Amino acid sequence: MAFDLLLQRETDTNWARDKPGALPLSFSPAERKALKLLEPSTAAHVVEVIGWAREHGIPAKVSGQSVIYTPAQAAEFYRTGKSAIAPGRIDWHQVGRAYHLVIISPETKQLDHGAYARVGVFVRSRGGDWLGDKTVITPKGPIVDLAHYEYHPEWDIATYRRLPIAQTELKAAQRRAARYG
Repeated sequence: MAFDLLLQRETDTNWARDKPGALPLSFSPAERKALKLLEPSTAAHVVEVIGWAREHGIPAKVSGQSVIYTPAQAAEFYRTGKSAIAPGRIDWHQVGRAYHLVIISPETKQLDHGAYARVGVFVRSRGGDWLGDKTVITPKGPIVDLAHYEYHPEWDIATYRRLPIAQTELKAAQRRAARYG
């Protein structure tokens, strides 16, 4: 399991932030499953992001529905205008380097746009990216993916696709999806 190998921890009851005195993070079963599906450095990044958000009063949760996409799912998202990545091209979701967060305002019970932006600033400060303030052009028109975050500090997608690691990570992600999905 990615988290067992990366963090040497079996359950979320032991997932504490590295800061002295930080409280352990609690994850739902769906969130723990999502974290296992992510590429290991991305999973560690997500734990850091969620810990930061919760410390700052933002009730962020990782979405279990949007971690690993199969090539068929990616093609369907392109066809329906939910993605700009053409079929047959590797994207960050297929390799476990993209994730969606769910941030619902406790007061309004609606998506908290301001909180997404605050988390986006933090994610960028830690080497990740947020698409919530960018317009993405899809075959069906422009979209803004408020909940979409990525962690791939070494690469842009065009460079990454040309590197051998892209195929290696794609195969590893599909193995994780078969095991935990």
